[in-house]
Amino acid sequence: MKKIVEKIKRAKKILVVSHKRPDGDSIGSQIGLLLALKKIKKDIYCLNEDEVPETFLFLKGCELIKNEIPLNKKFDLIVTLDMSDLSRSGERIEKFLKELLEKKIFLINIDHHDSNTNFGDENYIDIHSSSTSEIVFKMLKKLNTKFDKDIVNSLYTGMVSDTGNFLFENTKSETFKLASEMIKLGAERQKISNEVYMSRPFQKVKLISRVIERAKFIDDKVYSFIKLSDFKELNAKKEYTDGIVNELLKIKGVGFAVLLTEEDDQIRISFRSKTERYNADLFARKFNGGGHYYAAGGRSEDTIENTIKNLEKELYSL
Repeated sequence: MKKIVEKIKRAKKILVVSHKRPDGDSIGSQIGLLLALKKIKKDIYCLNEDEVPETFLFLKGCELIKNEIPLNKKFDLIVTLDMSDLSRSGERIEKFLKELLEKKIFLINIDHHDSNTNFGDENYIDIHSSSTSEIVFKMLKKLNTKFDKDIVNSLYTGMVSDTGNFLFENTKSETFKLASEMIKLGAERQKISNEVYMSRPFQKVKLISRVIERAKFIDDKVYSFIKLSDFKELNAKKEYTDGIVNELLKIKGVGFAVLLTEEDDQIRISFRSKTERYNADLFARKFNGGGHYYAAGGRSEDTIENTIKNLEKELYSL
């Protein structure tokens, strides 16, 4: 981390990128880093393929995350956050990043996914951290950051999001220690928990209901699916699918849950485990994906009907 800190100190114009279909950790780590580096007069441009999800619009600084590629802006450093490989940035932004890399712009890759491909010039991958936001918090402490409420609110949001409000297996004693530090620095614990976990749009609740109604059980494993037509029928945004797989995992007796979501050009698949018997990362690799032991993602370019047949076959043999 020392080399990364020194690189950031020397840089003047920094591009910060995270993955497409952003979640709480990607948004929280981006905003936290952005606000902290602005305090030390760095010129920061935060770029994402997709807009900030509705759930996280309460964070001050989210309006500074842009979707427009800055073609006329020069950078001397790129920082990627919460991205296991360059393609996770999205096709449009991946192309832009490759153009910058051809110009020998130094790239720092910060992540906590075991599946990270170490695509950076300098890589800091800590699979024992609960979230990328946790890593960024530790890094900012080494930068002697003068933390304020907005910075720690962002980072705490990222940590809360990736740990399922401190319920998931990636929650360790270190996680609570760092969360406590953030609260002491001004993080609004109750407000953040309310915004992230207690303020669901009614359309998302209806989408969850549909997923639960379709649930199919195979021993202690369960799967369900969302069809493309469901979004129109329920007037639900595609971002509302975030976290729904965890609703399946909450069912008593379930040890492994899978949610398939039909998109225009592929089937996106989320895998969650709450027992050591099931490795979500290894299972996801059967579906062009990967991630963590207890949480992973994959995809299929087949029809949803054929993908379900293939999934059932794999679940029966698991």
